[in-house]
Amino acid sequence: MKSSTKLLAMLGMALSLASAPVQADEIVAETTSLSAAEEALIDWVSEREEAILEELTSHVNINTGTANIAGLDQYRDLLQAELEALGFATSLHASASKEVLSCSGESVNIADHLVAKRQGSSTRRILLSGHMDTVFSVDDEFQTLQVLPDGTLKGPGVADMKGGIVVMLNALRAVKDAGLLKDASITVVLNSDEEIGSIGSRPLLEELAKEHDIGLVYEGSYQDTFTRARKGLGQARLKVTGRESHSGGAHQDGVSASLELAHKVIEIEALTDYDNQTTVNVGVMAGGEKRNTVPGCADAYIDMRFPTQEAGEQLKQNIAAIAAKTTTSNSRHPGLPVIDSWAILHRPAKLPHPEVDALIAQAMGLSALIGEPVKGTRYAGGGTDGSLTQGVGLPTIDSVGLDGAGAHSSREESSVQSLIARTKLAAVMLARQITHPANQ
Repeated sequence: MKSSTKLLAMLGMALSLASAPVQADEIVAETTSLSAAEEALIDWVSEREEAILEELTSHVNINTGTANIAGLDQYRDLLQAELEALGFATSLHASASKEVLSCSGESVNIADHLVAKRQGSSTRRILLSGHMDTVFSVDDEFQTLQVLPDGTLKGPGVADMKGGIVVMLNALRAVKDAGLLKDASITVVLNSDEEIGSIGSRPLLEELAKEHDIGLVYEGSYQDTFTRARKGLGQARLKVTGRESHSGGAHQDGVSASLELAHKVIEIEALTDYDNQTTVNVGVMAGGEKRNTVPGCADAYIDMRFPTQEAGEQLKQNIAAIAAKTTTSNSRHPGLPVIDSWAILHRPAKLPHPEVDALIAQAMGLSALIGEPVKGTRYAGGGTDGSLTQGVGLPTIDSVGLDGAGAHSSREESSVQSLIARTKLAAVMLARQITHPANQ
């Protein structure tokens, strides 16, 4: 990489770290060219466009909502076979179920995660990662991939992130057929709980991150921009226990859990501070079972986004303080309501990093040659596992999958053009990491 570009990247990092909150400063695309071997990789992808699209269709059409253990098992079996065919040794890693603080007292079961390793003579250790799960349940109406006449792709997880997994697999196949994979030291990790915050797989991801030199996460990009920095993410739950009572004949004997929770929701939502890029969202709340009964239990599920770890810790403290006091009471039943709370910061804020900036600059230059230019960078409120891996010291670029829009909704889409262009880009980037990482 040119020294001037590297200097710009490092200066950009310094500026970002000095500013509060973080901003996505401009990165200048690296001036680059393609070698004959890289042109051959691109030709390899072009010749397989139809097969790559068919593969994406088969992936998207398997429902892998986080709670659909059977679907995730089916999908993981498929991926395990594909990686073993590429010469990787695979292993499965289990996560314990997680109890949920709620009125129903349910627990969350987590499907096994997949790790695939190929150890070659190269000392450059590369970690490739992605997630198998989507946000779409098995009974969601949005279940299959549609290919529209203009090349638009619509389907559950097409960009987030079945498309990225297909890109990764075909990049690996391309470099293998080019004879580059035999000496590479690469680990692939595919987890099954990313959409619920990687609450089970986080230790596995962090352990693997510490063993590698560079990380590539095949999450999607947005509006042809790569994500340079991300907010941190947290989640919290509240459970309010009151006292049920007949709403007509004995209303005075009840302690309304829903009323107490309503006060808490108003206070928690007030923690949002747009000027400081901090948001708090009570995404789920429920209470009571019958219209004519004072509700004895109510619960809420809360999302937190923050620009720095300090801001996240402050949100946790604020929510704990809100949960520690009660607003409603009934002198007939002292000690009620009872409020239980739980909160974690499940993804740290992801700050700019000079080595990642260099990879982004390289990708921007290559993308212009390949045909779907990456136009710049952005600062994102959404999270990926790249925040976890970089949080323990692994420089990680985390948006090298398909360009898409409408994630987490029935509007989720990408395009055939992006599928093929990003596969070409991924193949060339991976080849460069394997063959001459000193230029990164």
